[in-house]
Amino acid sequence: MVDVETSGSVYGRHALLELGAAVGSRATGVIDRFAVLLTPTSDEVVTSRETYARAKERGIAPAEAMRRFAAWTAPYRARKASFVARPAAFDWPWIVYSAWTHLGENPFGFKAECASSWFRARDSKFSVDLPHVAGEDAEIQLRYFLERGG
Repeated sequence: MVDVETSGSVYGRHALLELGAAVGSRATGVIDRFAVLLTPTSDEVVTSRETYARAKERGIAPAEAMRRFAAWTAPYRARKASFVARPAAFDWPWIVYSAWTHLGENPFGFKAECASSWFRARDSKFSVDLPHVAGEDAEIQLRYFLERGG
């Protein structure tokens, strides 16, 4: 499960501020978690003002953040883990754009599963309260997904 916090909705215009991910399965539960705060690449802030301030103060360079994320995901990608997000239509493009921009490649593949759509297709709703801290959000969403639908 992947989650991002951004300074707005348009990648390339706004900044990816925080990236979080959690990995696990129904059999194991959550087995690992990743979180990183990125130095903003834009001064335009529409959303996540507190996260923007933290990222400006303590974030790491986006290229380093993406390198760390690629390295962290490598063993899971080798085991064919799925990229799941909520909503995938928002989070996945941010990851792909950032990977191409800062790594010169996209090691994360070209498909993403949307947790909200997964539930909707089963006549249910994905509903959790989130603190909007990417690493925590990813873990909360993964636990919910595994316990109720995944």
